[in-house]
Amino acid sequence: MKLSIIIPCYNESEDITKNVSKVLDYMKKFDFEYELIVVDDGSKDNTYEVISKIEGIVPLTYQPNRGKGGAVKEGIEHAKGEYVLFMDADLSTDLKAIDELIPLLDPNTVVVGTRHHKDSMMPIKPPLKRRIMSFGCKFIVNHKFHFKSTDTQCGFKAFYTEFAKKMVQKQTIYGFAFDVEYLYIAKLNGVNYLELPVVWRDDRGSTVRAFNSSLNFFKDLRKIKKNKKNYII
Repeated sequence: MKLSIIIPCYNESEDITKNVSKVLDYMKKFDFEYELIVVDDGSKDNTYEVISKIEGIVPLTYQPNRGKGGAVKEGIEHAKGEYVLFMDADLSTDLKAIDELIPLLDPNTVVVGTRHHKDSMMPIKPPLKRRIMSFGCKFIVNHKFHFKSTDTQCGFKAFYTEFAKKMVQKQTIYGFAFDVEYLYIAKLNGVNYLELPVVWRDDRGSTVRAFNSSLNFFKDLRKIKKNKKNYII
């Protein structure tokens, strides 16, 4: 097996080397082949200059900024592994989730990290407003798309690459709701859904961006629902 790991990043020049190094060191424990694709999402700082100097990764970039969903799509399009996993640049999801992910990989299954499973852990609790927003988003998404998900927005998901490459050709959303679009495409095409409990530590910076993007998130949900007939692969 070969695993393609995708890390989307935006204006992460200060921390990206440290966090990518953590992933590279962690992956030394496994005996399977992997590639680490780090995608600069049109940063305004020198993120791409920084990642282009990191040995052992595939650095990608483009302009202008598209949104996290655009960076993940770019990574999937370049992936050469049998399976593809994307995770957040701040490593909010503890890397031990990779150990638990490996035996769950299956061509007809999307494995979704979740912060809200009974077996998940949050050593640092997010602010109350963030938790209220998360509950509201979960309720609306599950109702609108008939999901039974505890968490669609955790940035740790794995797909069979052959399906993922076809999936991103149907992608229309590049903002906060792109995860929902991916899961909806998978559902409509009969791909199984499996939740993976994770250890997750809140990142306050991304919390602010999430609140600022909330209006666009709900607009994008309407777009996704209207686009149903175009999602069949």
